[in-house]
Amino acid sequence: MSDNVDVYVSVMHQYYNFSPHDAPWEFHINVDPSMLKVFDLLFEQLTSWDHNGMWRAQLPAVPYHFDEQNDEVDKRLMKLYALIHEYGDQDTKKFIEQMPYYS
Repeated sequence: MSDNVDVYVSVMHQYYNFSPHDAPWEFHINVDPSMLKVFDLLFEQLTSWDHNGMWRAQLPAVPYHFDEQNDEVDKRLMKLYALIHEYGDQDTKKFIEQMPYYS
């Protein structure tokens, strides 16, 4: 018997829910509840790096592709999509495998 729970994840809004009717979501996963701490941490880090990047973006001297904040956001997104891929259904896996982050 599995202790996994159904979780509805929104990468765009940086949250997850346990009901598909609570809020918009992009991905449905079936995951051990202990793994949700990893999602929480990644969402917190994304918010922090995104906020830092917003302030840096006001300085036009640093192009996007040389911006450490953007690189850190991209790393967190790659980790999130890897987790979603691992715990998602076949359609989710297929979708993520088509993304540029997946390699």
